[in-house]
Amino acid sequence: MAPQRRHHAACLLVLLALCAAPAHGGLALPARVSKALAAAANATATADEFLAPHNKARAAVGVAALRWSADLTAAAAWTSSQQQKQKNCAFADMGASPYGANQGWASYRARPAEVVASWVAQGKYYTHANNTCAAGQQCGTYTQVVWRRTAEVGCAQASCASGATLTLCLYNPHGNVKGESPY
Repeated sequence: MAPQRRHHAACLLVLLALCAAPAHGGLALPARVSKALAAAANATATADEFLAPHNKARAAVGVAALRWSADLTAAAAWTSSQQQKQKNCAFADMGASPYGANQGWASYRARPAEVVASWVAQGKYYTHANNTCAAGQQCGTYTQVVWRRTAEVGCAQASCASGATLTLCLYNPHGNVKGESPY
């Protein structure tokens, strides 16, 4: 976790702890404020769960770390929510999007790091020397994760009625430009 993000998360947790026990000298904040603080702390933790495996994979190939984008996160949340509500958690058609996209679907409640790890695992099929993917394999989600020019990411998950999880990460600028090497 980045030092600044750790500091913000620690401050939120301390504030939450102070607010939790007014009988012991803590502050008594309205319930909506306490809920908002808890949601902010959870959002920071979720961002870190997505960012850490992305940046570990990028560091392994000498590519700069990604930044978390609130705008991309909002767009991913809106899209995954629409897919959940209107498309029974099917993958979104991202062909017209200005962003790169990775999508994941699991039949259970998948954690963010687990989904990103499945994308990164495709790297074993990618050969950087000739920018190819092994026959019959998929490498596109891996190459998007490690695409050198991509600077920011935002992700969201939707819980499906079946108990499945739909995950969407958006990348800016997009990667997977035909004929170009990711790094």
